[in-house]
Amino acid sequence: MTILNSIEAQTMPVWLSLVFLIIAGVTAVFAKIECDEGEAIGAVGFVIITLALLVASVYILATKKDILRVYATIDDTKPFVEVMEEYTVHERQGDIWVLDKETED
Repeated sequence: MTILNSIEAQTMPVWLSLVFLIIAGVTAVFAKIECDEGEAIGAVGFVIITLALLVASVYILATKKDILRVYATIDDTKPFVEVMEEYTVHERQGDIWVLDKETED
């Protein structure tokens, strides 16, 4: 196996959870406006949406992993089974294999 390039990556982008948090803040403002106008049903709906988005953003932040993405060619020097035990195949681009390996914190 010949490693051509390796980069650090994350499985889940952080910006996605930030978008969820911004949308949750906006829906919380709408819930406050609806509650002030006496529309209880609308306020409850916006509160449910806000809570769902907050839970989704916390889940995304908790489950993201740091990975090492490796671009390599696989030859006969190392058995293919050993490579698969150590790495996860992300994709293949011709003779170049894109492999993922979880990094230790």
